[in-house]
Amino acid sequence: MTDGAPGAAPSSVVHDPLIGRVISERFTIRSVLARGGMGKVYLAEQAPLGRTCALKVLNPDYARGQDPEFHKRFFLEASIASKLAHPNTVTIFDFGKTDDGIYYMAMEYLEGQTLHRAIREVGHFSEERTAHVARQICRGLREAHSLGVVHRDLKPANIFLVEHADETDFVKILDFGLVKNVGEGVEGKFEELTQAGLFMGSPKYMAPEQIRGERVDARTDVYALGVVMCEMITGKVPFDRPTSVKILMAHVNEEPPALRAINPNVAISSAFEDMVARCLAKAPSNRYRSMDEVLLALKRLALAGQGRGSAGDRSSHPRLVSESGPIPSSLRAPESSPSVSSPLGPASFRPSAGPRIPSEPAVPDFSGPPPARSFIPSQLRSRGVVVIAASGVLAVAGVIGYGALRPGGDGGRAPGSPSPSASLQAPSARVDVSPPPAAPTIVKMRINSDPAGATVKEDGVELCGSTPCDIVYKGSDADPSRDHALVVTRQGFRPERTVVKASDASIVVRLTKLPDAPRVFQQPVPQAIPRTDPPPAPTGYKTDLPY
Repeated sequence: MTDGAPGAAPSSVVHDPLIGRVISERFTIRSVLARGGMGKVYLAEQAPLGRTCALKVLNPDYARGQDPEFHKRFFLEASIASKLAHPNTVTIFDFGKTDDGIYYMAMEYLEGQTLHRAIREVGHFSEERTAHVARQICRGLREAHSLGVVHRDLKPANIFLVEHADETDFVKILDFGLVKNVGEGVEGKFEELTQAGLFMGSPKYMAPEQIRGERVDARTDVYALGVVMCEMITGKVPFDRPTSVKILMAHVNEEPPALRAINPNVAISSAFEDMVARCLAKAPSNRYRSMDEVLLALKRLALAGQGRGSAGDRSSHPRLVSESGPIPSSLRAPESSPSVSSPLGPASFRPSAGPRIPSEPAVPDFSGPPPARSFIPSQLRSRGVVVIAASGVLAVAGVIGYGALRPGGDGGRAPGSPSPSASLQAPSARVDVSPPPAAPTIVKMRINSDPAGATVKEDGVELCGSTPCDIVYKGSDADPSRDHALVVTRQGFRPERTVVKASDASIVVRLTKLPDAPRVFQQPVPQAIPRTDPPPAPTGYKTDLPY
């Protein structure tokens, strides 16, 4: 849907037949917020609550000759989206159809702008801002996926940014019009509505399996999120071609370019680049399996960013451990190597840090001693012995020369001590390279709850958004004797507090269901007196509202 047009000529507003009308005896339409080919979004007031809301009304002529099943999908979208209650998802208040055939959906009124508009205003986001927005998208879609719902049309135009209390860039996910419920009973109904050859989706953000008409799941939204993160941090999508067909073919057949190849002017850490690369893997099995895994990777990036300064400091940014699946080689950007000066001339080197694509499991095993590594530049290893030998000779000669100047006739040499010529023997060619410092202790604990889907916190900090999950402790927190007080919560169940040791490999927390609240008789709310004068127009509202 196009941007709203409240600034249009007054005559266009006056002649709108729905201005001033009351829909379903509850929603009084005040003004137009946005309009597009499928319909309009109005500013409305809900009675008797007096609540301001956005009312999405379909154009009665839209479905004629274009999409005969559109009304059915509209009700499917509304019924599924109304079950979502996460703060990062737009709230649906009501939906229905009037006696004269007007299809409507009432949702919360938002003041802000779409992510699409925000990117166009600034060109591209910083890595920190990109991760901040992406984490909220993960949390909103995590709830949808837990209910068996896949969005299938995630893109910047469907992500709204608002101010929430003292927080900016607060995310609201919009438009579940292509939502798919993969649960039993609803999937078949939805498939009947989409199997007639109707192309559905936004080409620039579609996953390969979605383009091929194969089964979609949570990993389909993970791919779209990867495209959105690429666009946030570079200002461009990975595949932009003259036609939609060529864009779709590129998603299926071509490897995405490196982020810094898309925009060389942005500062991106290697860990962030690897994370986006895994989201954009062609095969779903090579991507993150869930939004929980993407969220965990983003949290690791945030923790690493606290100690590394700027986002462009690639040398100090720790590499995220890949949990499964390779990262496409074309998404790996070349890294510059620091130069090292030596008496033999400049030499470029990089310490051995293992392969670019990690092959170890999600949490590496640090139980054994770390392997010894040589950090001598490869260009110096063949000649480094000469440098060390020459330095040793000079040092020994200096000591002997100093001894020769001391009183004592023989340079202060004690009887029976070796002669200076014996001390000038060439040192051994063997180089003793000390191993690197031992890696910090890391332990992993598996948290399960009965029932699953609980949140785990420690000292008010969320460690796990949905059980079962893994909690990783390192350093002093990994001390086997240290206690960790965990609080496990789930809606409808009593919070459970449990104390565990870092050495515990796995724990199971059983939750107790809260009793149903007693029914309380409520007096009927009196009908609000209709207002005779229109309320003042809202202030501070931006016109970009593509619900």
